Formats: sequence, C-alpha cells, structure tokens
Amino acid sequence: MFLTQLTLTAEPQPDLWRVGAPLVWCNPSYGRLEVPVGFVTDLASIPRALRNLPFLDPNGQSRRPAVVHDYLYSSRLGRRLGKQFADNFLREALLAEGATKGTAGAFYWAVHLFGSFAWDADAAAGKLV
Repeated sequence: MFLTQLTLTAEPQPDLWRVGAPLVWCNPSYGRLEVPVGFVTDLASIPRALRNLPFLDPNGQSRRPAVVHDYLYSSRLGRRLGKQFADNFLREALLAEGATKGTAGAFYWAVHLFGSFAWDADAAAGKLV
C-alpha cells in the first residue's frame, strides 16, 4: 500500500512530471519501494486515442502505481528486480488503489506485451537512476 501522497510538478516538456516528495509503497509482497524526489515520469503511457476511456484515465487510480512502475523500469533497483517484477507490481498497486481486476489486467497486459521497448530504451540510454 502507498504510505505517501503523490506530489508532482509539471516539466516544460508536455506529459512529463517531476516527483516533488518521496513516493513510498510498502507491503510484504514487494517490500518497501521509494521513488525519490526529482524523478521524472510520464505517468501512465496511455495512447491519446484511449485516454477518454474512464478505466484508462492517466489522472485516476493509475497515477501512483504508474510512477513507481516508471521508476522500476528506469532504476538500477528495477533492473535487479526485473521487468516481470515491475509489471506485476503495477497490477497489484492498481488493485490496492481500488482499480477493478479488469482495469488492473488491462494495464498489466499492456506493459507486459508492449513495455519491452521502454524497458530496453531505458537501459540503452545509460541513464538509470
């Protein structure tokens, strides 16, 4: 479960946000995960054409889980834990935030099937935090 609220400030580049206070998750399955101040995220990477679907709202229940998921994809910690860990975390965190199993499953399958590009790009960029 999340122990802190999400604090974001907009970056000059559209659809990018900077974390303004540590975002902390803690539970027995995933332990303690903390996104540090200054981390930059694009929140849930939902194609614009699908953002009007209520269950895919990037400003809804997916915000905090998406930030941690982005952090896991682009951090040394996430690299040690692996892509499957990050994707599973996203699904569990969405459920903890009140998402339905269908919504959590849609997000999970999207990142599981199509997240490899972002996973590989983050590693290739050599900018792991």
